[in-house]
Amino acid sequence: MAINPYSNSFTLPRQVSYLTALRSQMDDLQRQLGTGLKAETYGGLGSERVLNLSIRQQLSSVGVYRQTIQIAGLRLDALDKTSGRLEAIRIEAKATTDRNNFELFSNGRTSSQTSAEIALREFMAHLNTDVGGRYLFSGKTADTLPVQSLDFILAGNGNYAGLQTVISEYNQADLGALGNGRTTTAVVGSQVTFAEDGDHPFGFKIDNVSSGLSNASVTQTAGPPASLEVDFTGQPEPGEGIRVFVNLPDGTQTEITIGVQGASQDPEFTFQRGATPADTAENFKAALDTALQTLAGTELKAASTMRASDAFFDTAPKSPVPPGYLPQARVVPNAGDFATATSLRDGTPDTVAWYVGDNSPGSPRADMKATIDENLTVGYGARANEDGYRQVVQALAAFVASDFSPSQPENQRFYQAMADRSNAVLTPNGADASGIRKNHMEFAAVQRTVADAKERHRVEEGALQLIVDGIEGVNREEVAAKLLTLRTNLEVSYQATSIMLQLSLSKYL
Repeated sequence: MAINPYSNSFTLPRQVSYLTALRSQMDDLQRQLGTGLKAETYGGLGSERVLNLSIRQQLSSVGVYRQTIQIAGLRLDALDKTSGRLEAIRIEAKATTDRNNFELFSNGRTSSQTSAEIALREFMAHLNTDVGGRYLFSGKTADTLPVQSLDFILAGNGNYAGLQTVISEYNQADLGALGNGRTTTAVVGSQVTFAEDGDHPFGFKIDNVSSGLSNASVTQTAGPPASLEVDFTGQPEPGEGIRVFVNLPDGTQTEITIGVQGASQDPEFTFQRGATPADTAENFKAALDTALQTLAGTELKAASTMRASDAFFDTAPKSPVPPGYLPQARVVPNAGDFATATSLRDGTPDTVAWYVGDNSPGSPRADMKATIDENLTVGYGARANEDGYRQVVQALAAFVASDFSPSQPENQRFYQAMADRSNAVLTPNGADASGIRKNHMEFAAVQRTVADAKERHRVEEGALQLIVDGIEGVNREEVAAKLLTLRTNLEVSYQATSIMLQLSLSKYL
């Protein structure tokens, strides 16, 4: 009978299999100690693998949100700093448009114009701010420089009219050939007639009249064109006068006050009583003509300049579109003569577009969006032609483009009228914040929302990572202890197996 050397309780294959299992456990523990992970695959996590995958997906979403927040935060920081500087420039520019600072240089420009131009160039440079190749004030077309150069805006070129050309056209159309605001005056006997020269959007528009003249009747005709008649039935008394209120092209109003000479405090424009009522009427007409030409070259010209600038710069979409609105409205000359023009046209085909960024309908804030949390999307887009920014550019550019040189009659009064209007545009109404400040507050609100979301995601990410670490990770001290115990068992098993492998048949028997 053959003798089986592997009989009884000791079977070598079982022992070898046991040693192999111990070695495999030791290798796995060594891997866990080195990597800090329970398993190399999700399958090795057992029943917790589904939960682990779900948490991992949430972590991935949080990572995307945090990356979006980082990019949005960088742009919002730039918007915050830029908006702060733009507001500071607006405030500083108010001081440059001082009506009392009429200091004329040899080049025909005032010192305040030079200061205003410096402020305008800096303002426009900030509107061209880009962060990482994305222009902040260009709307959706973030790769397009939003604002053209100031020199091109003012002067244009052979194909496109700049601001100076547009202002010149409006000034000619508003002042008229006689420089009296597109009005006519006439005297027949003792009756003086003052009228608009036609039904058109240019020049003085008669609104109302208040007469304090005795022995004179005043009749007003609404028109259009509006007119009024002053009939001297006798002689007025010294110190008496008449006030004619006229509307200006920019929506403001001024008055023409003419008094009878001889009072202790005569108004600027006065007339003498003649020998007869007819002579008095002639004197009144002469004073009226002087007043019209003076105010046309100052108040009316300033209002005309502001209207031209408004037409040139106000390019944002209108909703609803105002009746009769024409984009970048230009004067249509009458047989080549702007002084007798009667209508306006769409000027976009041949007028400089100062803002060339996105100009589609809708809120500029929606031009740049960031999804920073589940169901939370913020908008922080901006366009250089929004009212807040555009009004500052418009006010300063109109002031810079004006001609206050000695070649212009009443140049100092025209300067004062322009300074008043430019300063008014730069000053918010009442206690209201400026348009720049309002936009800045909107950006600040978004910035606060983004910062809150960032903090939430930081906390959430930490909590989720703890769960993942608990599922995937190991306790290194515990693994080290298991590894030490397993090593001891493995050494003992190896020694026992070695002794058994040295058995001979004689020893066995």
